[in-house]
Amino acid sequence: MNAEQTDQLNRAGLREAKRHSGFDIRKKTDGEIWSTDIRRPDWVDSQLYPFEDRWMILDGHRVHYVDEGPRDAPVLLFVHPGAGWSFTYRYHIQQLKNEFRCVAPDLPGYGLSEAVDGYRYTLQEQADVLEQFVEALDLRRIVAWANDGGGPTVVLALSDHTDRVLGLVVGGTFGWSIKPYRMVVWPLRVFTSRVFRAVNRYTNFLAWSMGSKMALGTRALTKAERGQYTLPFKVRNSRNRTLKLYASFLDHATQEALDRVLPAFRDKPVLIQFGEKDAMTREQWHMRWADELPHNRTILLPGVRHFTFEGNPEGTVQNFRDWWNEIRETLNEPALAAGTV
Repeated sequence: MNAEQTDQLNRAGLREAKRHSGFDIRKKTDGEIWSTDIRRPDWVDSQLYPFEDRWMILDGHRVHYVDEGPRDAPVLLFVHPGAGWSFTYRYHIQQLKNEFRCVAPDLPGYGLSEAVDGYRYTLQEQADVLEQFVEALDLRRIVAWANDGGGPTVVLALSDHTDRVLGLVVGGTFGWSIKPYRMVVWPLRVFTSRVFRAVNRYTNFLAWSMGSKMALGTRALTKAERGQYTLPFKVRNSRNRTLKLYASFLDHATQEALDRVLPAFRDKPVLIQFGEKDAMTREQWHMRWADELPHNRTILLPGVRHFTFEGNPEGTVQNFRDWWNEIRETLNEPALAAGTV
């Protein structure tokens, strides 16, 4: 991208920002290109989320993201679950940003990002945005870290860019057609039904559950932490975006695409971290990942349910460090093998 295009993108971002109440323009403090310099809303807790805000305009979407750590280090690309946002990986970013470039986008309609009119919140659309995001920042030497809807998003987004990918970290997620899994498909149809959509619209249940012991298994988040999941969905009409995403998991073309492209990652190392008490573990999805990607290390986290990043953040980081130290010498990059990055 040349200077003229960068300037056009910045000006487009500023125009877009001015259309939305609650986001004020502040004076630019650095030379980051593509930053629209939008002030974060008051509900964001800066003690819990102590990162610099960065923004770009992608295909009309105003995308917020975190980009912390050395620019020449391997990239940890954190892809949030359905009702989450970059806040989801706050602990991981804080712990790993000295060794890795930690990049965490808010996908359109989640966290601090806003979607363009007409966006349908489907898995394929979400993957298309992530693909554009990776290309816009020219991210390489990526380890993609995903949970829940983040897994298939990564598979679809990066299957044509596996030359950019070093490996994967997955937990409580899938990367294939779920059609054969009747005990997943049936609850998913109920979960995305008109009745539940009405309930969620008035209760914000999905966002609330992100911080509950029901979803984490080992603990419940504090009131302040839970607020960072519920407050992005203060407007009732925004609350069923995640259910639209989940409904799209059943789309025939999307399921075929997943089965077609997952083999592109077969030679990549993968760290599989599933909660011992996750319903996805009962479906043996951790073993499915191991079958699909044979260069794996598989760990079940005791007592943890679906959201591993909140259920055991310390354990998932330590497991990652151990796995990374094991595989770095196999990645055919002298600097990694030498331990200098």
